[in-house]
Amino acid sequence: MPSKVIRDPLYNYISIDQERDRWLVELLDCPEVQRLRRIHQLGVSDVTYPGASHTRFAHTLGVLHLMQQMYQRVEQIWKDASVSMCRPRLMAAAVLHDVGHGPFSHLFEPCLDIDHEEWSVKIILDPTSEVNKVLRTVDPQLSDGVAKLIEKDNYEMPQWQKFLLSSQLDVDRMDYLRRDSLFTGSGYGHFDWHRLINTLELHKGQDGNLDIVWPEKAKFAIEEYIFARFYMYQNVYLHKTTRGFEKMVEAMWNRAKQLRKDDTDVLLVPTISAYWDEEKPTVKQYLAIEEFTVLQQIQQWQEHDDRPLSELARRFLHRDRFAMIEAPPLSDGLADGREEWEDALKEKVNKAGYPPESFCLRDQLKGKYNQPYFPEKESDEQSAKNAIRIRESGREQPVEISQLLPRLDPITAKPRDRYRYYVPDEARAAAEKLSREWKTK
Repeated sequence: MPSKVIRDPLYNYISIDQERDRWLVELLDCPEVQRLRRIHQLGVSDVTYPGASHTRFAHTLGVLHLMQQMYQRVEQIWKDASVSMCRPRLMAAAVLHDVGHGPFSHLFEPCLDIDHEEWSVKIILDPTSEVNKVLRTVDPQLSDGVAKLIEKDNYEMPQWQKFLLSSQLDVDRMDYLRRDSLFTGSGYGHFDWHRLINTLELHKGQDGNLDIVWPEKAKFAIEEYIFARFYMYQNVYLHKTTRGFEKMVEAMWNRAKQLRKDDTDVLLVPTISAYWDEEKPTVKQYLAIEEFTVLQQIQQWQEHDDRPLSELARRFLHRDRFAMIEAPPLSDGLADGREEWEDALKEKVNKAGYPPESFCLRDQLKGKYNQPYFPEKESDEQSAKNAIRIRESGREQPVEISQLLPRLDPITAKPRDRYRYYVPDEARAAAEKLSREWKTK
């Protein structure tokens, strides 16, 4: 049986051996996986980068492709029967790691109060799901093993297997950094991914577990990768325009939730109403909420009698963005200083004729996003989960890479939170003046 060949803009061809892996093709064809074709990989980033219309499905294919190559590398360097036994689990986890994503990817997690990894696990373990049925044809226990690999804090599977999929340098990040860079046109996601795959090593730690490390000759490829992460976060993932629309969507949904709590009809479309009515929504109810469902809901909200809800919906659909105001230095970041600043800013928004609870939006950029690689400093607590480590000649234990490359210190320094605020353009001049005056206090 010939290989299944898929054309991809990153890797040219992605190939699946149908004689050995016919089940992988069937897994990709499952409706729960095909649904990922209708989920934007970068949420609403196309409001900033018009080319950012690629999907979670394309990313899934890329992760599978890289996992195939990573597995081949492990086969070469670790001659053990357990390696061949884990192959189906690794390939299935690569395909299903994002199957629980909601509309616009991460954007709707706070709106629907979900964690996509938890839903991925629920979908995989649900005996009525098509993905579960395909996994059972391979091995009755396969769905359980795949779920354990994907579940956030579950380490029942060998940790090196989990770290191939989710760690500081994994197949997921390697694909999305390069793919997002390509489709946004930003050009920041370049690094020698081929070298990273073909120099990967397994190291048996003091606890007896196998961990992922790299030889010293890979250190500059890793440095490239770390800088790519940093630049992509600063210029794409945390772009002020994108974040502004994300905060607008959150404010819109929070407004709708509050109105509904107050017994106001918020014109819910049936699938969203069914989801919100259930204390524990089913997998079927969750999967029914897609991007076109959400857009239909936002369209309906444009006609709602509640002005904040209709105005937020209109602004989102028409790309009528808010102005970003960078917070001034606030009492060394103490909460009391921030509250005083926010109260003053809300007053400016209110004077411009907008209710501040929906039109003065705070964006807290947590430190880990400002410094996307922040390693564990204590060597005895390091693993691929929290550090990228190099096996240096002459040393028994691997070393965290910034110890070998001091120029990475600015990126690995302790991260700090940043605060940005979004207000209607009519309040912009007053808000900017307030910020300037606050800095001189």
